[in-house]
Amino acid sequence: MNTPRELLARVNLKYTRQREIILDALRDLKVPVSVEQLDDYCRSHAHPINLSTIYRTIDSLSQVNLIYKSYNSITQSTMVELVAPTHKHYLVCVECHSMIPIKMCPMHSILDTIEHDYEFEVFSHQLEISGLCAKCASKRK
Repeated sequence: MNTPRELLARVNLKYTRQREIILDALRDLKVPVSVEQLDDYCRSHAHPINLSTIYRTIDSLSQVNLIYKSYNSITQSTMVELVAPTHKHYLVCVECHSMIPIKMCPMHSILDTIEHDYEFEVFSHQLEISGLCAKCASKRK
């Protein structure tokens, strides 16, 4: 895996300690998180960063495609994660808001049909499946 310094150099962004902390945090967290969750994580690991700096850093990292932003309809918040070689989709628990990555993309055949039937070139897509995780479902029984 590339270090934050290497990632920033690859996209011609200046290295800063705040960028390194945010990239390391997103690497550690492994799932999309809200800015507030990212802020909490940084503070709990003795790396407090001003919230406005987190927002600015996320914007700059997103513009150079190091961070992917998505919208979580359950929590109604913007989520951020490191860009990965392959995109991911998630199961989102409506109670605890945990996000469980799906190991494959179930959209490929649907997108092929859409592109063919509607002569529409698809650039990207998002898929969010909401429900109950096993832990929350067991609490309801």
